Amino acid sequence: MDSESSYHEPVLVVPVVETLVTDLSGLYLDATAGGGGHSEAILQQLDQQGSVVALDKDEDAIAQLYRLRESYGDRLEILHGDFADAEQILAANRSQPRPLAGALFDLGVSSHQINTAARGFSYHQDGPLDMRMDCSSGVPAGQLLAQVSEADLVDLIRRYGEEWSARRIARSICRRRQATDGMVTTAQLRAAIAATGPKHLTKTLARVFQALRIAVNGELERLSDGLDGAISMLAPGGRLAVISYHSLEDRVVKGKLNELVKGCLCPPRLTVCVCGRQPEFKSLSRKSIRPDEAELERNNRSRSARLRVFEKMIRTANDPMEEGNR
Repeated sequence: MDSESSYHEPVLVVPVVETLVTDLSGLYLDATAGGGGHSEAILQQLDQQGSVVALDKDEDAIAQLYRLRESYGDRLEILHGDFADAEQILAANRSQPRPLAGALFDLGVSSHQINTAARGFSYHQDGPLDMRMDCSSGVPAGQLLAQVSEADLVDLIRRYGEEWSARRIARSICRRRQATDGMVTTAQLRAAIAATGPKHLTKTLARVFQALRIAVNGELERLSDGLDGAISMLAPGGRLAVISYHSLEDRVVKGKLNELVKGCLCPPRLTVCVCGRQPEFKSLSRKSIRPDEAELERNNRSRSARLRVFEKMIRTANDPMEEGNR
């Protein structure tokens, strides 16, 4: 996977493959395929009947993915689109829909996107304030900053960046955009943040850039919709794996899946379940799976990654109600 490593080094590849792949002839969805590192690792474990649908909304990633077609042919299907629309995209491209044996979401930003100054994701290098995952649609971060009110910017930074100095930072950004007739580069944004004198500049920059990126791409709403689609498409016994990189993403994953793992919705005061709702999924680990020391040494950007894996329950018509399951 040399070409993929130069584009983006995928994280937690071994645990992803070990926990996700259970049906060697199955169909798997890589909902955030990037350069194809996870897709290729999954394909290498499958037999000749097994296949992967590689989906991504970034056209640079799509171009990279086509390089893998030389090795895997029709076993790798490449689709351009947003994972929030995965269910509709797969239905439109398949005359006979086939349940998924597994689905993978590797969230966040790829190394290629961070390292490409023109994409505007990095505070380490100057470039246009874009931050769109799909450069062909949506509103760039610079345009968002030109339109948003100071009060809404405070809320945005606080909600999506979890930054306590949101009010001071928003005020600095708004003052500087007026003085410079707009804020259109990452260097201008960095200077506005640095002017507030944060104690830990790098961490503050990361939080603010994260907040803008999430807002520009509607990431949390997209994630919720994408998970719903994958849950619907999974075959009984199929598995869902999600790699998240910050608490907001992880919270969406846990919130949605924990409800499906829990099943019973009866109030705690009841000692016996009367709602009859059964768990739809089971969690395959009590805690998230984190990179080991070897991976952290090889790829420092994997340090915040956490993997959660869930399995869709297999039900029969005669399954009894599981009482008291909460």
